[in-house]
Parts: sequence; structure tokens; C-alpha cells
Amino acid sequence: MWLRYFLPQSHTTWLGILGFFLLSVGAFLLIGELIPRRWRSPAQLLRWNTLLSVIGVAYVLIGELLGLVVASEHQERTSALLRSFMEVGIAAQAAGHLTLAGYLLAGRLPARKQWLVFAFFGFSAGVLFLRIAFPTLDPYFSVLLWISLLPLLYYSYWLIDLVSREFGQTVLLLALQNVALFITWQVLPGLFSAELPPLYLALYPLLLATLFLHAGWLLLPFILRIFYISQSESSHSLELLTEFLARQQRAADAREVLQIACQTFEKIAAVRGVLAELRVPLEDPIVFTTLAKGHLQDALHTLLHQRSGTEVYTEIISSLQKFNRKLPNLSTFLIQRPISLLRGSVLSQTLSIGVLSREPDGFDERDLQLLSTLAEQTALFLENLDRRLYQEQALTARKEADFLQETREALLPPPPPLPQKVDLCVVFEQYDRTIGGDYYQVHEYPEGRIIDFWLSDCAGSGIAAAYQMAQTRGALNTLWLRRLSPDAFMLELNDALKRVFHKNNFLAATLLRFDLEKQEYVLLRAGNPEVFYWNPLTQKIDILRPSGIVLGNASSQIIGRILVPERGKLVPGSLFMCFSDGFTEATNAAGEMFGVEQLLSLFEAYHDLPTREIAEKILQAVRAFTGDSSLGDDGTLLLARYTG
Repeated sequence: MWLRYFLPQSHTTWLGILGFFLLSVGAFLLIGELIPRRWRSPAQLLRWNTLLSVIGVAYVLIGELLGLVVASEHQERTSALLRSFMEVGIAAQAAGHLTLAGYLLAGRLPARKQWLVFAFFGFSAGVLFLRIAFPTLDPYFSVLLWISLLPLLYYSYWLIDLVSREFGQTVLLLALQNVALFITWQVLPGLFSAELPPLYLALYPLLLATLFLHAGWLLLPFILRIFYISQSESSHSLELLTEFLARQQRAADAREVLQIACQTFEKIAAVRGVLAELRVPLEDPIVFTTLAKGHLQDALHTLLHQRSGTEVYTEIISSLQKFNRKLPNLSTFLIQRPISLLRGSVLSQTLSIGVLSREPDGFDERDLQLLSTLAEQTALFLENLDRRLYQEQALTARKEADFLQETREALLPPPPPLPQKVDLCVVFEQYDRTIGGDYYQVHEYPEGRIIDFWLSDCAGSGIAAAYQMAQTRGALNTLWLRRLSPDAFMLELNDALKRVFHKNNFLAATLLRFDLEKQEYVLLRAGNPEVFYWNPLTQKIDILRPSGIVLGNASSQIIGRILVPERGKLVPGSLFMCFSDGFTEATNAAGEMFGVEQLLSLFEAYHDLPTREIAEKILQAVRAFTGDSSLGDDGTLLLARYTG
């Protein structure tokens, strides 16, 4: 810019081109050095690319408007400086777009195909300098540059995941980019003056190629929605998970479960090696690894044993050299999952997994998500394996009914002690000695300001229901550690159950949250019966029926559209009654059902009594109605009153 000011007649275009490529390479190296790969997701890069294109419009427009203020025939030096202001802005913007495009293209490509991206940028540099050396061959060089875009468009894998998850947002961002680039590079330079800047003319083929690349990206989402791309990473991940689940279903012991998990981890392109360990109290740990004996295996083993075995834990270590400079500069993903046994609520096993990357900073957001999912599934299979082995042992020692009764007691822990502000009573009426689908739990967060009341009913009975209840309990205890909002809690639970439930399995659930700090309640109902609420402000009973469907067999996108929370003020005297359909569907000798109306009338008649007495009155009425016959299904009654 200053050369143009002091020497307005000099030819400094070559210096601008050199600065353009130095800026592109420097930005590429700087982003790779300062920003971890897991934060350079395609969605984030696309947003930065769009922001850069919008800034470019504003920058060039300001430069052109400033140029109009200065009359070029009277102030040649100032006019040259203002023109170079626009040139530098366009060059810097183009360098930024090429840098971000490089990460978008190369980030998801296999290593054997990444040379295409670097070849394109190298070819672009050659074309720009050849245009200066051989001006007569300029049309041919430009056409070759544009043709070289086709492989990049064909291997734009990064678009596949974004289109599958956020089609509308992706198309909107790409359209905004194209409009902004077209205005910046095609409209504004020739709109205010007839003389185009020299550096702009020198970079014009590359600018046009960048515009063509973004236009191609805008067309690809529509093509991807029509045609199925068999080589997509989503398909590969799905195939990997399907094969993993199928093999784990046939696993006979814990060592085989760990072996299958490690072998599946190693099929991920970013993974170099895995160390998995199942720690069992008073027993030797079960260890499986794909790493050869040596410093790397010892380092992973040391890192895993530095963590406590009683908490859910994940950590990303950017480089092993932080602990030992002799180790390679590789990333490590540490995962720890306590294993909940069917024999009790005490966590007595711990699954620890250390995953080593193939290259420095080798894990991106998608890799970490896939690794976490595989680790969660491995923990679930170990839990299921424990249940299966325990069942086989119990069948040799006692009758099946005794085993099922003990399992019921283990899966329904008593509610924890609650603050004096809550009067709680939970009653479980069992249909027979087998396991039904009802499950309840009360979770008080450590600070004591939030309490969750959970009531659910799994499809089926017997061992199938126990399996679903165990999966649900494991998922619930994991999600409660993450302190999610009620809406996110239900959607995350649906994702977890959908991965393990059979297509015919589902879960009906009610989540009631007391926020004692905000003095409000939140109710979500996913297929369970309505909730009765005594409102002390109106002195009336409200029947709460927030919208929702069952969990475990539909996508979270569908459930998220239907699931609507019910919110209200939590005032002293607020009384809630949640119940499963075992009470309303209880039948007498004549085949008549007890029904919701009778249950509502009992609640209305006895709402002012303590929760324990209300539950006893309802149980007496139901037993008097059914006579000698029992309930047709398990029945659970949960009464919670906020006393202030």
C-alpha cells in the first residue's frame, strides 16, 4: 500500500501476489497450531467462512466510497493508496477463504487423497506467476485452474454430515457466502471506477475459481439429498456401529467384549492404538490392548490408573509429551465408565479406555463422538453380560421367581432423604413375583436446590423388562451427572435408549423437576398417564397433560417437536400425583376397570392429608375394588408436596 503511495507508477503486483500466498500459508499453519482439531469442525469453519465473506463486502464498499471522495486526477498518490486499500482487502479475504477451504476439504479426506487439496493450491500459485511471465497463455491457465476444482468438489465429504443434520442452515450459509463473494469480487470493483486495480486483475482467475468452488458447494447439498453417497463417513460410522453391536451380542465373557471394542476402535482412521481395562475389586483386572509392549502402553496404563474408579470421566490430552518428552507428540482420549451391576446399586466395576491418535492433534469432534458412543455401548454390554451371567448362576441356586424378586428390589432403590421442604411418598404395588416395567427414582442434585422425580414404564415384563429397566437406570444415572435441562435430559435419554432398545421396545416416562431456587416446577410427559396437581392458589385440581410420545423407538428430532414441557409456579402446598397405568387399569371380577375418574375423585377428597395417608387411602380403595384379584399390571404411585 505504501509503495503504491510513494511510487504510484511502479509495478508492485508481484509483491502483492507473493504477500497473498505468504498470508495463505501463514494462516493455514497458525490455525493448525493454535486451534485444536476438535474445534475445527465443518460447521464452525462454515460459519467463519460466511462471516469473512460478509466482512469482505463491507471492507471493499468502504474502500470504494473513500475513493469517490478523493479525485484521482488531483491527488494521484492518495487515489493509488485507496485503490491499494481495496486490493489488500480482496487479497486478504481470498487468502482467508482459501485457508478455510483447505481445512474444510482436507479435514475429512483420507490421508491418501489429501494431496489433491495441496496440489490445487500449488497449481494455483503456479498459474498466477505464469500469467505474469506468459500473458498470452493466460486463458489456457485460467481454464485449467477452474477444471482442477472438479476433484475438490467431488471429495467435499465435509458437506455430507452437515446436510444430513442441518440442511436448511447449511444452504443458507452457503447462499450468503456466494452472494457476498459475487458482490465483493464481481460487482463492486467495476461499479465505482472504470480502472480495475492491478492486483485484483492478477488474482482474478483465482478469485473466480474460489467463487466457482463456493457455488459448487451450494449445489452439492441439493444433489446429496437426491443421490445416496455410499462412501460417506456417516455410512461408514453406521456400518461400524452395526458390526460392533452384532459382534458384541455374541460375546461370551468380559475379555471378549473388550477385545471386540478395541478392534472396532482401531478401525477408525484417526486411531493408532487402544488400551482397555476392566477393574474388578479383589480380582486381577481384565486388560486388552492393540499396542505393542513398550513406552506407549505403559504411558496409557499410568494415565488410566491416575483416575478414580467411581465417576464417569472423559479427558482429551493434547500431547503425551506433557508427561514425558520422550513420548511422541500424539493426542490421547481417556474414557472411564463405572459399571452398574444387577446385584445391587453399588458401582463395583470400572471400565477404563485409553485411545491414542495416529497423528498430532488427531481427533476431531466427530471422532470423539464416535469413540464416546462405542465406549458407552461397551459399558452397557458389560452390564448386560453381568446380568446374563448372574441369571445363569441364580437359576442353579434358586427358583426363577426368587431371582426376579431380588432383581426388582435392586432396580427400584428407595428414594434418598429429601429436604424438609418436600413431603414425598412412593408406593409400588407389584402385579406378581416377576418383573414388570415400572421404575421410579428420585434424584437430588448435590446443592439441594433441584430435585427430579422420575416414573417410567417399560414395555413387556420378565427378563425383557429387566433388561430395559437396567438400560434405563444406567442411562439415567449417567445423564444426571451432566446436569442437563429437562428437555435436553429427555432427548439425550431417547438417544441412549434408541441405540440399545429393540425396535418393538419403548419407554413411557414422566419427569417432574422441582427448582427450589427459582420456585418453579417443570413437567415432561412421554407417553405416561396424566399428572394430578393440587394448585393452592386456585384451590382446585389441575390435570396436567403436556404433549409427548414414548421414548426409545423414534428419533429425537421427532420427539423434540412433540415433547412440550409444562411449567408453573412452585408455591407452598403444591401437591403432585404421578401414577402408572397399573392403578387405572386394575379390574374387578366383573372385568370393570378402576379408571382415571375414581383415582381423581380420591385425590380430590384426600388432597389435604399427608402424602403417606393419601397413598394408603388410594391403595385401600383399589384393593376393595379388585377384591381377591390383583392388579393387571405393576402399579406405581408417586406423591410429592412442596411444603415451603
